[in-house]
Amino acid sequence: MPLVLSPSDIDYWFNLGQSLTAGPRVHRPSPFSALLAAGMRSTAGEVVVDAGCGAGLVTVAALMSGADHVIAQDFDPDCLTDTAANVERLLGRGARTRLTLWEADWRQLGPMRADLLAVNPPQRPTALLPDVSADVRHLHEGGGDDGFDALRLVLAHAAAGRVHTTAAAVLDLPAAQDGLCGTTWHRPSIVAQAELPLDRAWQLLVPGLVGRVDVWQFVRR
Repeated sequence: MPLVLSPSDIDYWFNLGQSLTAGPRVHRPSPFSALLAAGMRSTAGEVVVDAGCGAGLVTVAALMSGADHVIAQDFDPDCLTDTAANVERLLGRGARTRLTLWEADWRQLGPMRADLLAVNPPQRPTALLPDVSADVRHLHEGGGDDGFDALRLVLAHAAAGRVHTTAAAVLDLPAAQDGLCGTTWHRPSIVAQAELPLDRAWQLLVPGLVGRVDVWQFVRR
């Protein structure tokens, strides 16, 4: 059964995310990222990749849940700098020694061997992008027509044994799962979920701007 997270669970991680050091080019963690962090169960003894780490909220969650080592990946070096600073400030120098920074894009995930890769990919379908503020639109591009193109890219290149990804329920991931899994991944299962407030850009699909968001787990065959 999936872990159903309460508003207070999400609020803890969302507020922690808002407190992180984040430079002007670094995206502060969204409620979707807070869900991914809140749903991080024990990672004791594991290596975790935080793919697209931003300011490092999921990195912090993985270290707090016991990961032996975390690889924080982002194509923007400012994100990596902020992630390292946030880990050391919140968790201390010992935690910083369990962190590796990797400047790369998602086509370069192959060398990152890990037990778990966690990602909150861009997932707003192309039809929603005109309603995204121009100054942050580049952060939300890549979902494609159905919202899953960025996830397809991650699954095509990830070397981890498991992948955890957020997905708004309105996008209907089960309908796309055959194309997402291919011959590499088992059919996914939901491991966590919550009702979240959505950005106004989702209004075309979710008029009330509150909807269920799931954390899906893909396990390598």
